[in-house]
Amino acid sequence: MSKDVAAAFLRARRPEQKQQRYAAILDAARELAARDGVGAVSLAGIAAQVGMHKSALLKYFETREEIFLRLAETEWREWAAGATGALAAAGPAPRDVADALTRSVAERPLFCQLLLHSPLTLERNVSIEVVRAFKQVIHDVLAEVRGALQKALPALAPDACTDLLVMSGLAAAGLWQAAHPPPQVAAVYAERGGAECPDFTESLGRFVRVHLTGLLHESGVPDSGPRFCG
Repeated sequence: MSKDVAAAFLRARRPEQKQQRYAAILDAARELAARDGVGAVSLAGIAAQVGMHKSALLKYFETREEIFLRLAETEWREWAAGATGALAAAGPAPRDVADALTRSVAERPLFCQLLLHSPLTLERNVSIEVVRAFKQVIHDVLAEVRGALQKALPALAPDACTDLLVMSGLAAAGLWQAAHPPPQVAAVYAERGGAECPDFTESLGRFVRVHLTGLLHESGVPDSGPRFCG
């Protein structure tokens, strides 16, 4: 970046320059989260990564938490695009559908991190307007993926589709934490003989298949469970 371009970026007076800086802040947060984990990224760290003062960054976002909620909105939309495509291409068997749903989540590490951090911390230091926008994105995305899921597996009622998506998200959040412990926890595991962390994709896949089995059984679908839970 030339000195003139860099100076214009720092001043960011025109709308397109402000949009460029807004996007650069989100990109910096994404890069740091991928490297260090969402929980370890500070507002000062994001500002330093962009090359601006923290006070200037706060002209674009209320808090560090808002930055990550905006990233989460993007991650939810991109997950929906991948999930609907995967479900459309899945085979007709329940296990095929469960595996397609599992892969759509497991292929998005930042999405999995944000599933964990959003309710724990990110929704707690932002305005109601930010939370309202975030929840609307989730509502719209779940409606879109629910439609794709029901089309892939017509035996599953709409409410059951919603249940599967919500519970799979909760399971993904918890399993991601268990499968990717912080360094201190990993060190304790090593002291105790290297206790193995669960394989995230395998564990999530098992959960989705078993939960789907139960939902199909409740829907009265015969022989829905034992044949594909393993």
